[in-house]
Amino acid sequence: MKKHPLRKGFTTGTAAAAAAKGATLYMMTKNLPKSIKTLLPDGTYLDIPLIFEDGMVGVIKDAGDDPDVTDKIKIFAKVRRLSKDGDIIIKGGKGVGFVTKPGLQLPVGSPAINPVPQRMIRENIREVIKKWGIEVEIIIPDGEKIAKKTFNERLGIMGGLSILGTKGIVEPMSIDAIKTTIKCEIDVATAIGYKRLAFVPGKIGEDALKKILFVKIPIIQISNFAGFSLSYAYQKGVNEIILAGHPGKLAKIAMGYLDTHSSKSPPATTYVAELFGLKGEYNTVEEIIQSLPGDQRFKMCSVLAAKIAEKCCEFFNFLQVTVYLFDMKKRLIGRCGV
Repeated sequence: MKKHPLRKGFTTGTAAAAAAKGATLYMMTKNLPKSIKTLLPDGTYLDIPLIFEDGMVGVIKDAGDDPDVTDKIKIFAKVRRLSKDGDIIIKGGKGVGFVTKPGLQLPVGSPAINPVPQRMIRENIREVIKKWGIEVEIIIPDGEKIAKKTFNERLGIMGGLSILGTKGIVEPMSIDAIKTTIKCEIDVATAIGYKRLAFVPGKIGEDALKKILFVKIPIIQISNFAGFSLSYAYQKGVNEIILAGHPGKLAKIAMGYLDTHSSKSPPATTYVAELFGLKGEYNTVEEIIQSLPGDQRFKMCSVLAAKIAEKCCEFFNFLQVTVYLFDMKKRLIGRCGV
């Protein structure tokens, strides 16, 4: 079957800029086109469809083929002319989050509208009207509800969604987007003063780790990007790391692979079996774990945990690395700190 290329979408920043430009045009002419050519950061234009509801001009955000929770949300803009010519003031209305922690690109207390989207909003408004002072308010009616499905609260963004985007375009399944999220979480944690962070590949590791950690520290999902995350944390002055997750993923680090995606690193099955002195064929690391004698499982898996921790210390000079290993039922099966 022929594979079709994934369809690109546009960011919340582009949606907000298009809504603001459309709202400014409507204020000036009382006419609203079906779509509006919206200036992107690279100088090109994207034609964005407009909607008009409850007296507001808006855009239905289109994430393309990216599995984004903000896909199909409505983003509106209200604009009004200020008494004097001058600046464009951007405000966050209902459904737009506000910043409560340092470490992001925005000051504490400001609406979560990132610098590039702010610039896009201003530039697009200025294409309609050159000199007037303008106040523009961005509104996302369902923003607070949808924000609960995002990482915003972990980043200290409360009350709604963020207006994001550096290119204006959403690349489906973007690795850059995942890495940006990881960097943001590390930035926020280190800005607050944390020198100790916990990294997990995904939700299983996070849920399991929360049950056994008695000290409150940031737990950050790093997906397959162990090397990227460890390197960035080290650059930011973090000196203690906790790694937690399933050995099928984390054992790849002991093998020397810092990108644990299946396209970037081989399965850990053979390595784990050889480490444990096992013969025979195994389909998964989980199968190996469950085949171990109950009274030996924790000891043997702790040896694997030590190998993972040692390899991390080879690559990065952290003061301490602690590894927790869990099986698929989220049971602790091994631990080591070096």
